[in-house]
Amino acid sequence: MKALLRLCLATLLIAGGPALARGPLASTLHEAGRGDLLYVVLFSLPDCAYCVAIRDAYLPALRDDPRFGERVRIREVAIGSPRPLTDFDGSRATHADVARRYNVKFAPTVLFLDAAGQPRAEALPGGDSVGLYGGYLEKRVLQGLERP
Repeated sequence: MKALLRLCLATLLIAGGPALARGPLASTLHEAGRGDLLYVVLFSLPDCAYCVAIRDAYLPALRDDPRFGERVRIREVAIGSPRPLTDFDGSRATHADVARRYNVKFAPTVLFLDAAGQPRAEALPGGDSVGLYGGYLEKRVLQGLERP
């Protein structure tokens, strides 16, 4: 029985199963008193293999990078979800409301926002098919951190 369970779990992980691959969705977009942060916000859709790749392979590297770790916050917003969250200004919204406000209709899309929810670098739409995504992501994070 344990072998069968392990085989099922491995199959779901390889196939990008959303129940196991999805990280926690954002419940808040802002940290009070931390205006110096850059928010890297992944807008995702269920069953999006590119979203899983970005979430699992690229975003953790930002968190682990000593240049970014304390200055970058990573959030995930599900484009069509009615799940509630606290918006940048402290008001209540849904994931879908936030996606509409930023006009995000395509997943994956990554936005680079300041503590007020304003863009700090150009959006990064689409996924990685040739192994260059990490460089694009790092460039945008550096741009976002450099802007006043």
